[in-house]
Amino acid sequence: MVLAVLISLQAITGSASAGTMYVEPGDSIQTAVDNSHRGDTIIVNPGTYDGDIDISTANLTIMSSSPCKAIIEAENNAFNIYESNVTIKNFNIRGPGKSSGTCFSFSRNEDTNGSFNCKVENNTISNFSIGADIGFYMYSGGESILNNEISNCETGIYAFDLMFGALNVSGNKITSCDNGLYLIDAPCVITNNHFNNTVNVNASDITGNVCNTTETVGENVVGGPCLGGNCWATPSGDGFSQTHCDNNGDGFADEPYKLEGCDNYVDYLPLIPSNTSVVASSESSAQEEQP
Repeated sequence: MVLAVLISLQAITGSASAGTMYVEPGDSIQTAVDNSHRGDTIIVNPGTYDGDIDISTANLTIMSSSPCKAIIEAENNAFNIYESNVTIKNFNIRGPGKSSGTCFSFSRNEDTNGSFNCKVENNTISNFSIGADIGFYMYSGGESILNNEISNCETGIYAFDLMFGALNVSGNKITSCDNGLYLIDAPCVITNNHFNNTVNVNASDITGNVCNTTETVGENVVGGPCLGGNCWATPSGDGFSQTHCDNNGDGFADEPYKLEGCDNYVDYLPLIPSNTSVVASSESSAQEEQP
C-alpha cells in the first residue's frame, strides 16, 4: 500500500510539474529545449528556425503550432535525440542537400539513456542524406515514424541493429529518394505507406518484418477504401502498384507483392491507387476481349 501511494504521488508530482513553453520567430528552439523538464511541451510558432537541435530531456514534446508553418533549416542534422519518449511533429524540415545531413538522429550521449520509444509524426522532410537514422540496439528502438512526407533524400529511413522493440513505419509518403527504407537487422512493422523511390526497400535481413495489417475499413494513404499493406511505386512508373490490377475495387492488388531481393518479405495486401486500379482493370478487360 505504501508503495502504491508513493507511485501515485510521484505520478501526480510529475504531471503537475509538466509545463508548456512557446518559441517565437527569432528565438532559439535549442534554448527552449535546454530549459525544459520531463513532460514539458514546446510549441513553436510559425517562422524559420535553426536546426542542429540536441534533445537530452525525456518525455518531451516539440511541435509546430500550425502544421508545417514552423520551418527548420538545418546546416547538418535537424534533431539529435538522446532520450526516450520524445515526440516531434508538424514541422517543415529542410536539409543542406541530398548528400549530407540527417533529419532525425536517434542515439545517446554519455549523460543519457538512449532514444527509445520516440515518435516523429506529421512532418515534411526534404533534402537530407538520411530522413531518420535509427540504430544500434543499446541506444534506440521502438520508434514510430508516422504520417510524414519524406522526399529528395538519399535514404528516407535507415535502421540497423534494433534489438529493443520494432520500428513502426506507417502512413508516410516516401518519394524521390535513392532508398525509401534501408534496413539492416532491423525488425519493422511497415504499413499504409506510399513508396515511390528508385529502390523502395533495401534490406539485408528481413527477420521480424511485417508489411501489412489485417484488412480494415478506412481510407488509406493513396485514397483507397481499406487499410492493409503499402503502395509500391517507382519514378519510372513500373512499380508493382502501378502495374497490377484491382479488379474487385477493394483497393488492393489481386495478388501479393514479393519484394525484389527480399525472399521472405511479402506484402499480402499491396495498395492500388484508385486511378491506377481503373486504368489497370480497363487494360485487363480490353486484353481479355481481344481474339
